Amino acid sequence: MRLPMTAAFAAVAVLASLASLPAAWAADGEANKKLVRGLIEEVMNKRQPAAVDRFLAADFIEHNPNLPQGRDGRKQFVAAVLAGFSDYRGEIVEILAEGDKVVVRTQWSGTQDGPFLGLPPSGNKVRFSTADFFLIEGGKVAEHWDVVDSLPRAVALGLVPPPKVPTQIAPPKQP
Repeated sequence: MRLPMTAAFAAVAVLASLASLPAAWAADGEANKKLVRGLIEEVMNKRQPAAVDRFLAADFIEHNPNLPQGRDGRKQFVAAVLAGFSDYRGEIVEILAEGDKVVVRTQWSGTQDGPFLGLPPSGNKVRFSTADFFLIEGGKVAEHWDVVDSLPRAVALGLVPPPKVPTQIAPPKQP
């Protein structure tokens, strides 16, 4: 009698813990979104590169090969951006989380009134979008990947000429 009773209690405990999993995942997702929002707000919008330590894991991995690597590399990158753009800021357009992953679409803007990428201040305004993918471990960002709409930024900084706009659209060719 003791074995079936123990098995019944164990089954109830397992079922109760499984029932709470979706709520736990949702809570983690909300906490993870809050972490990423805080990263953008504190580090970029409030212009505090040193705050990176509160948001990124000590062994943070940057998967964008064009950015400096590691947590110190992120601080270096942020400092360079903020030195080049006194009004730089990110506006979160959309943020999604599932489990330990967060995806955020952000609209970035600023005026290049300081040196950036070896370029002297131009006074040009930049506006471009990114899609950033974050892996969260232990309440901190452990890894980052991104997709950057770099053409508008490159045009605004004078790195590439603006695309030519056709003055007349050609009619479709007949087969």
